[in-house]
Amino acid sequence: MRHPTDFYPTPHSIIASLLHNLNWENINAWEPCAGDGRFANAIQQCYNVNVLSHDINNGYDFFEWEVARRPDIITNPPFKCIRQFIDHAFHIGVRRMALICPERLWACQKGYEQKQRHNPSRFINLTWREDYLNKGGSPDRALAISIWDRPHSVHTSYEVWDRPG
Repeated sequence: MRHPTDFYPTPHSIIASLLHNLNWENINAWEPCAGDGRFANAIQQCYNVNVLSHDINNGYDFFEWEVARRPDIITNPPFKCIRQFIDHAFHIGVRRMALICPERLWACQKGYEQKQRHNPSRFINLTWREDYLNKGGSPDRALAISIWDRPHSVHTSYEVWDRPG
């Protein structure tokens, strides 16, 4: 059974890989799906910046924001509403965004249509899987990362990242 608010803490290996490879300068980060705080804490430690963090479980529903709280979002949003999340983020003024996402986010008609509106700068597959849903046994979900250096890029570069050492 899925958690009602889609709360699944992001595996540390994926956080480390994203932050190591992000390559953004002057980060002004907002983590609107902060959960247990591990992602926000890692961003703060990695980039030595003050991260604004919120979570629906603490009374802050991302979809109720009418203006971006910060220009850069780095987060693992609820997958059940990830398409709405992407559209809303850019609608309220987010300029750059890095999201953990399902590996097949763009592999359907809805994904294609959304990609026409908000084409990411980079799409990254990972060479490993984590027991993301804490089911035990072999991991059943392959995750990816979508990065926007602007709300719509002309081209998307495709990358594959190996597990951090």
